[in-house]
Amino acid sequence: MSTLHTIRKSPAKGLLSSCAPLLKQGDALMLLEDGVYYSYQNELDDLLAKGFEVYCLSEDLLARGPADKNLAESKLLDYEGFVDLCCEHDKLVNWF
Repeated sequence: MSTLHTIRKSPAKGLLSSCAPLLKQGDALMLLEDGVYYSYQNELDDLLAKGFEVYCLSEDLLARGPADKNLAESKLLDYEGFVDLCCEHDKLVNWF
């Protein structure tokens, strides 16, 4: 059973450190709203190295900063892709 985890708050809230230890094989992480700021930092490197899928909502990423920054290797999704991703997982956990 796979879970899609979503983070909507900025890295200042420290939610990734709570979420990351609970990720299991087959789970994925979706960054939304201010959560996309995690993609500008090295905090995702460990998750990516472990083979977890990390996604960013492209509209939120574009709204929050220049696209030429050094971004982590997360995958960009539009709203339709986000809905599809939700349907691919058995559960959804929102981190606040």
